[in-house]
Amino acid sequence: MRFYEFESRRIVERAGIPVTEYGFAKTAAEAEKAAKKIGGPVVVKSQVLTGGRMKAGGVRFADTPSEAKSAAADILKLEIGGHMPVGVLVDPKAEVEQEYYAAVLWDGRAKRPMMLFSDMGGIDIEEVAEKHPDHVGRGHLSNLLPIPDFRAKEVVASVGMTGSELNRATPILARLARLQRDYDMTLAEINPVARLSDGSFVALDAHMEMEDEAVGRHKKMLAEIG
Repeated sequence: MRFYEFESRRIVERAGIPVTEYGFAKTAAEAEKAAKKIGGPVVVKSQVLTGGRMKAGGVRFADTPSEAKSAAADILKLEIGGHMPVGVLVDPKAEVEQEYYAAVLWDGRAKRPMMLFSDMGGIDIEEVAEKHPDHVGRGHLSNLLPIPDFRAKEVVASVGMTGSELNRATPILARLARLQRDYDMTLAEINPVARLSDGSFVALDAHMEMEDEAVGRHKKMLAEIG
């Protein structure tokens, strides 16, 4: 089961991972209201279960609530890859200083979860791994034992992060790992994790995929994020 971005954002937020203030809107008027609540420039993003949103025109920037309303009206009518949007996500236009990549996925070969972290976020992790392998940290986890923060810290530190940045990024990866196990995710990904101008770390986008046979076990959570 694949989740929309707004659902993934809610799952990440439930896990205690910091996110920006955002709003999910099904109409242009709701998008305008969300932009007013956020204040300042925003990004309006189509909610479809496919890639290529930016190239297709499904991601628009707006400086005012009225511009957000107009952008949402256009996006809600836009088909992308054969998919019509279920709504739009309205996000503040964050002042980003650095982008990172964090993910926990099921490694079928090792039959264990694997953490991934890179200090080159916002782009395809496979491309980073191929061209800049030293910028991708990896670490497997036990299927049964508790997930300690130090395992996540080792992965983050392996790409050269130190000091306050290491200490702020570590709990994000550790909580993502616990989320992946708790909700039977085959993939729990944040791309990017952003370091903002004030030094804080937040999830700017998220991608979650759950094992289909696990859906019945998580009906409560699914009802709460829908």
